[in-house]
Amino acid sequence: MPRAEFYPKCRPSTAILMFLTLLVLVWAAPTAAEAPVLTVDDEQVSVDEVLYLLGAESGAGDQAASLLAGQMTEDEMDAFLMQISRAILFSKGAIIRGLHLDPGVAARIRWARINALAEAYVGSMAPDLDFSEKQMRTYFEQHRDAYVQKERAHVRHILLEDEDSASTVLLRLFSGEDFQAVASSMSKDSATSQKGGDLGWVGRGELPGPLDDAVFSAPLKSASGPVRTGYGLHVFEVVERTRMRQLSFAEALDMVRADMTEEAMASETASLARRFQVQSDPDIIKRNLLRR
Repeated sequence: MPRAEFYPKCRPSTAILMFLTLLVLVWAAPTAAEAPVLTVDDEQVSVDEVLYLLGAESGAGDQAASLLAGQMTEDEMDAFLMQISRAILFSKGAIIRGLHLDPGVAARIRWARINALAEAYVGSMAPDLDFSEKQMRTYFEQHRDAYVQKERAHVRHILLEDEDSASTVLLRLFSGEDFQAVASSMSKDSATSQKGGDLGWVGRGELPGPLDDAVFSAPLKSASGPVRTGYGLHVFEVVERTRMRQLSFAEALDMVRADMTEEAMASETASLARRFQVQSDPDIIKRNLLRR
């Protein structure tokens, strides 16, 4: 009997591995005090768990899983339960063979559990992260200096390897040749040469130091340079430039919400770290890699 068309068709081995992963994650799923839908030895699977697995496999989510289950025929539901039972049987077979002791398998099980619990914990914080407009406006006013649009410039450039090439390019430009045409034929920057050397809009501080300084002090619509950076020599043209300006609350709203969320998450992390000791030593990784 073919599987229901609303969840992905995949090779049996892929389906089994997927179910094994989902069954680990189901530890964090809600369960109901009902008669089990499926029993495999000492493992019991509830209605809620079946719906959770169906929603996870189909990508429909928990709410739509009930609707999907209602649309499945009896044969399709039997096939779905058989998939679950096969995954449980294979997991028990893995334990009999001691595969759960394999470091790689143990790590996958451990981190599936950790990630599921961490996700649930973040979900439990949702009410604290539902900031009111008043809270966000207050935060915005207290941190106005952080919400500015930097000075920006629309720049074209031609990347060259040596001074002779730079001189040739400047002579061509000063004699009236089109900047974009020269960039297409001369620039060593493969990412921009076919776009006439167009770097698009860049903010102050985004370009390599010497080039950044030159771009934000050069006259508009005039060939300038060459300026040397770690990439080579740049001949450039500033097409347009805008001044730094203060963003309005409406413009900064998404950034404000993100910053407040990050602060709340950082505060919660620090609070938990005071309760559960955290130690790290990155040098151990380096020493381990050197021995390999």
